[in-house]
Amino acid sequence: MNSPHFSVVLVNWNTANLLLRAIESVITEAIQSDICVEIVVVDNGSSDDSVAQIREKHPEIRVIENGANLGFARAVNKALQVHQGRHVMLLNTDAVLQPGCLKSFLDAFQQHTNLGILGADLLHEDLSSQNSSAPFPTLPGELLNKSLLRIFLPRKYSRKVIDHAAPFLKVDSVIGACLVIRKETLDAIGPLDERFFFFFEETDWCFQAHRLGWAVAIIPTARVIHGQGKSSKPVLVDTRIEFYRSRYRYFLKNKGRVRTILLFEGLLIKLSVETLTAFLAWIASAGQSERIRQRLMVVKTLLLWHLRGCPRSWGLEGRFLRGSEKDS
Repeated sequence: MNSPHFSVVLVNWNTANLLLRAIESVITEAIQSDICVEIVVVDNGSSDDSVAQIREKHPEIRVIENGANLGFARAVNKALQVHQGRHVMLLNTDAVLQPGCLKSFLDAFQQHTNLGILGADLLHEDLSSQNSSAPFPTLPGELLNKSLLRIFLPRKYSRKVIDHAAPFLKVDSVIGACLVIRKETLDAIGPLDERFFFFFEETDWCFQAHRLGWAVAIIPTARVIHGQGKSSKPVLVDTRIEFYRSRYRYFLKNKGRVRTILLFEGLLIKLSVETLTAFLAWIASAGQSERIRQRLMVVKTLLLWHLRGCPRSWGLEGRFLRGSEKDS
């Protein structure tokens, strides 16, 4: 029996409707392109009816059920242990493949053997463009104003303009809403680093691929609609804490201790200023602006998390760690 062209891995946590839409887009695209895929859904302890709906509507799909939310990297790695495909696609549940997407990825791998990791041309629901790639994190990039960096260092920090006539666009890293990795690249760099609970795991993967000589690229003809955060919006503050925690882990692993300390000190100062600014704006609005109140709550919590030494019990990792302990 021939291996599927792609193993499509979706990690789910309480996003039943989004998940089903993503699955339908994969199945439709596979049939129309005559490309063989297997779909593996890893459910991170959902409390909705995600798993029941998949089993009812798509009994052919392999479902791996975790008793708790183990984080994105650990969930993906469970799928990587059982996948059969020649290439692996990581697809967010808020992403929808567009016609020709799978064929574009397959053609790129077959025609350009140096390409190790591929990303899609990501689109908003109205088909307008969104960021599909990102430069590797640096101290200036994390601490300084992004608008100023785009002015003074446009080649590195300006948004990549995708030339749809080009076969591919080489980038530092792709946005993980839709990431495809060649099996040989996966064998070389290994599974995702499970120290990343959520965020930066795909950036680290791209960094390791570059380090071993593989190219990372956007495929312009592979188009994907991305809800951009719909799957993580219900826990905004915890999500932001997890972003900061993963950023520090990325720097410590790939940039060293000194730069990580400098990043921490710089972000602590930046958050202090942002908290003061948000507080003054809230006072000026007489406490009537919900948007400013939400902003103040987020930056204040982030500042407090830093001042308390970045406790593990805060953020998504802490939330789900506490939940799993209660259930055990």
